[in-house]
Amino acid sequence: MAKKGIAKSETRPPQPAITARQREIFEYLREKIIARGYGPTVREIGQHFGITSPNGVMCHLKALEKKGLISRDAYMWRAIQLTEDPVPEAALPLIGNLVIGQPLELLPEPTTRLEFAGLFASNAHCCLRVSGPGLLDDSIAEGDYLVVRRQADCRDGDLVLAVLDETATAIKRYYRERLRIRLESLNRSKPPIFANRVSIIGLVVGVIRQY
Repeated sequence: MAKKGIAKSETRPPQPAITARQREIFEYLREKIIARGYGPTVREIGQHFGITSPNGVMCHLKALEKKGLISRDAYMWRAIQLTEDPVPEAALPLIGNLVIGQPLELLPEPTTRLEFAGLFASNAHCCLRVSGPGLLDDSIAEGDYLVVRRQADCRDGDLVLAVLDETATAIKRYYRERLRIRLESLNRSKPPIFANRVSIIGLVVGVIRQY
């Protein structure tokens, strides 16, 4: 599911220049250390990247160590460590374009990463787990998480989480008319609803779904 509110990464200190394969191995080390708390063995690295010689793996590790990205203790098992504390990043590589029913269009060398941390960039952001089928017509399913930026005001056309007439909650597009509020479903085939009193809880800025 497409996600809204994608923001660019903040500027970071420049890193030492490394080859594409060294970058892949460094990201693999980083991923394993974040996921389980310790790094992979030389054998695991070789199996993952199809490097049959332990010396081949060691050449890459020595290069990463020389460039100050990792440290190693030759006398300890699983002794690979990152020189900086690993912080999980909410960024994913953009690998291509998808049009259903058409051939997959992959980029020859992904160079862009989409940073999703902007969805959670402030204390004003929160999430709500969707229960029940009430939003299926808007392609929001039970178990999805709505990312909401809490605020009491909005502009026409904003997708809002609101309370209507102090009773029912709704996820709708908000439009202020002369004497009433018009609220439209994401599914434009559904008729709008109207309310006299609408309390805005916040703006819906993203939908997260895990399969």
